[in-house]
Amino acid sequence: MSTGGKAALAIWVDIDSADEAFFEHWHSREHLAERVSCPGWLRGSRFKGVTRPGRYLLFYDADKAAAFESETYYARLRSPSEMSRALFPKFRNTSRTVCAVEQRWGEGIGAAVLTLRMKASNVAPFDRLASPETARVDLLSGRANIGQAQTAEKELRGAPDQQIERALVAFFWSVEAAQAARARHAPEGEVFALRHTVSKGDLV
Repeated sequence: MSTGGKAALAIWVDIDSADEAFFEHWHSREHLAERVSCPGWLRGSRFKGVTRPGRYLLFYDADKAAAFESETYYARLRSPSEMSRALFPKFRNTSRTVCAVEQRWGEGIGAAVLTLRMKASNVAPFDRLASPETARVDLLSGRANIGQAQTAEKELRGAPDQQIERALVAFFWSVEAAQAARARHAPEGEVFALRHTVSKGDLV
């Protein structure tokens, strides 16, 4: 385990092409700072799908899973901003899960990420993804009952959020390295390119 956080909030979502510019503006100019400033949250990052139009991964590091149940966080979920109220109804095929970090190799994030969502019983190719072109690999276990209270934000998304049981999230120096790792080790996975990241220190 690295010295980083021991929990993450992983969100996969589809956004219609007509709404992408507004979505990215909202996430960068408002949502990242709003979330990362919550107690225990360490970093928030947005990645865009390389081959699937309108596909995004929103990934938030935290010191522990309890950060996703703080009163500060829930207060924001209960009172979404005007932009959030406009955007959350546009979320499609949303998968949102608070996760514990089972294993981690490396630190930080990279220019691209490979994600593989799995059943709890699946064997993940964790060790095979740690390579000279890999920045970090996380093996995540979903915590189905954490951060799932019914809130105004959840109601705005309309359809219930999907959840994962387990996921492998590997950060690479380049999209090409992530795609090569996908071809070799995780053909069912998805590759995303980094768009923006904000850490707690950026907000000081």
